Amino acid sequence: MKYIRISLLMLSLSLPAFSTFATGPFVSVPFASGPLAAAPTPFAHAGFLPASAGPGDSTDFVAILKHSGPYDTAQRQTFPHFTYQSSSDPALTSLRLKYHLDSVAGNGSDIDKAIRLLEWFHDQVPHEDVAPLPVLTADNIIETYKTRHYAQGCYPLSVAMTEIFLSMGFKSRSVICFSNKYPVPNGGHVINTVFIPSFGKWIYMDPQDNAYIKDEKDNFLSIEEVRQRLIDGRPLVLNPTANYHHIPASKQDYLYTFMAEHIYRMISPLDSRFDCQTKSPGKLLEYVELLPSGSADPFVDEYETSKRKTYSVICYHTNNNRLFWQNPDSCTE
Repeated sequence: MKYIRISLLMLSLSLPAFSTFATGPFVSVPFASGPLAAAPTPFAHAGFLPASAGPGDSTDFVAILKHSGPYDTAQRQTFPHFTYQSSSDPALTSLRLKYHLDSVAGNGSDIDKAIRLLEWFHDQVPHEDVAPLPVLTADNIIETYKTRHYAQGCYPLSVAMTEIFLSMGFKSRSVICFSNKYPVPNGGHVINTVFIPSFGKWIYMDPQDNAYIKDEKDNFLSIEEVRQRLIDGRPLVLNPTANYHHIPASKQDYLYTFMAEHIYRMISPLDSRFDCQTKSPGKLLEYVELLPSGSADPFVDEYETSKRKTYSVICYHTNNNRLFWQNPDSCTE
């Protein structure tokens, strides 16, 4: 099957708009007091292959990843720690009780429970490339589809999946995946990372496609491990139940074309909790963006620090993958 790249319009509707002055390797400084003006002329990164011009393009996206710079594990942390809301929060408790998520998760290991939650939500709300709902909570997304058959894009699906995982005691966050293109990312994709305590590691999960990835020895892989294996050429095993609208997913299309293009740079919310992505008046949305070393921070684009009409955004940049993928802290509030 062919994967549809989400449009820039849908991304701009789903994600907060950002802009930045890059004053150093870690700092993003707000510079605008209102909505951004027209988008600047796109620019290319020296040494990188061009990104796809469309769904029919034959660009080798794995080769683009191979040309990306390494991460800088010596880079110091200059952004706050990621936080994850406790399942005891009243709103998350209400979500868990309303949808009987304890029963959905069932018995067994933590990874078995996480997979059942993924499969359950994948069947609740399908993906469509549409404008997101104004209130991005799992309950609103599920109930809207039940009553109006209004599906959602990958970003709202990931936000809802995060709340479902959090309500069941799993640490999870959305991961916005983009290509190497600036300032127009040529679409993108949003998935989840969920921390599995028995493994002591993050695991790749995609509610849009009911997807998770293993290696040749049946070990579950993280998003970072999937990215590195695409670069190294090591085996990747897509779960056989992965699907899009009940059409089985092709590993070649999904991993080596679609995800290989969009796993170049990644952005996550700093705080994962109930209703953390609704753009309420006066709200501050904070993100951390992971870029390979040598990638030029976009001077201004749709996904960087800015002050909007009713809400504000701060995006911190890092080249340190260990900081971006650090295990959850003991204090998660």
